[in-house]
Amino acid sequence: QRLKINVSGQCFETHLEVFERHPETLLGNREKRKQFFDKAKNELFFDRHRPSFEAIFCYYQYGGRLKRPMHVPDDVFLDEILFYQLEQDAVDEYKKSEGYTTSEAQLPTNHFMKKVWMLFEYPETSNAAFAIAIISVTITLISIILFCVETLPKFAHTHCEKHDKPNFFDPFFLIETFCTAWFTFEAIVRFLVSPSKLEFWKDFKNIVDVMAIIPYYVTLFNVVSTMSCEGAKSSASLAFLRVIRLIRIFKLTKHSVGLQVLILTFKASLEGLGLFLVALCVCLLVFSSAIYYAELGTKSSQIHSIPDAFWWAIITMTTVGYGDKVPVGHLGKVVGAACAITGVLTLAIPVPIITGHFNRFYAHKTGRGRHV
Repeated sequence: QRLKINVSGQCFETHLEVFERHPETLLGNREKRKQFFDKAKNELFFDRHRPSFEAIFCYYQYGGRLKRPMHVPDDVFLDEILFYQLEQDAVDEYKKSEGYTTSEAQLPTNHFMKKVWMLFEYPETSNAAFAIAIISVTITLISIILFCVETLPKFAHTHCEKHDKPNFFDPFFLIETFCTAWFTFEAIVRFLVSPSKLEFWKDFKNIVDVMAIIPYYVTLFNVVSTMSCEGAKSSASLAFLRVIRLIRIFKLTKHSVGLQVLILTFKASLEGLGLFLVALCVCLLVFSSAIYYAELGTKSSQIHSIPDAFWWAIITMTTVGYGDKVPVGHLGKVVGAACAITGVLTLAIPVPIITGHFNRFYAHKTGRGRHV
């Protein structure tokens, strides 16, 4: 038994069992599709978007993933698959591939906790929440600027003299203490009112919040216990902890659409970037070996081994060209030219993939890609 479907004048026809493999959908359920049946023409009629239905029809026939036609806007295609009531798994997979948010926001059940959570998590919900977001971004920027400024040579000894006691009234220390106090308050409040304490620690932004304040307290404990400002710089581990403070820049992802789009783009492009890294590693090994044997025996050669040539190859392929290692012989220069040209071509491989993902995520985040 065959079923004929007319979509805005274009007819599709296939066996009825093809649709009945998906009994929960509009076309696969006899009761749901009955209202669209035209007895006079013995067909189903839908006044819907024809190019979108071609892809939906292929989904019914062959299964697998939903593939949006390139000339169909993503929001139009989404409206169509929702109209035909395709399986939720297929819809979620399509939304994920297009950059839509598929998970619903989880909110606390307690009214007071919900109100506080909205203040700190959703700046667009109220003026007070927006003000808190502005304060958080401002303090984050102050902390990052302070981290950079205190490394200037003229400030190197203003807040820490050798064999001197720590100066707790130093402007750098006071500003850093104020910033850390805000970050600590913000992290504690958000943890206490979070709807799920376990899910709280699974969020990358929350881990960043905690990691950004730990170095301050570890350094402060070390300084207080030794009562020497040199204690803050006495070990490599503490120096590393001070560098970790720069992780605060990731706090801006909560309020910056641009950073959110970049993170989503790189996550979606992992497969393409993986292929790029494989191609890069293969070229790296090939040209490192080639330049070593091309330069072998050449007087004043700067390439002493294949591992030594790795640095030259990666710098040449990425077109950085520091010039600290260069081929000397004629054959080595030919290999170097081939390495540079191959690097340009290899670097161009992931660009279309990354650009495509970026455009989709940017359109969804800013609302500029909606079909009118």
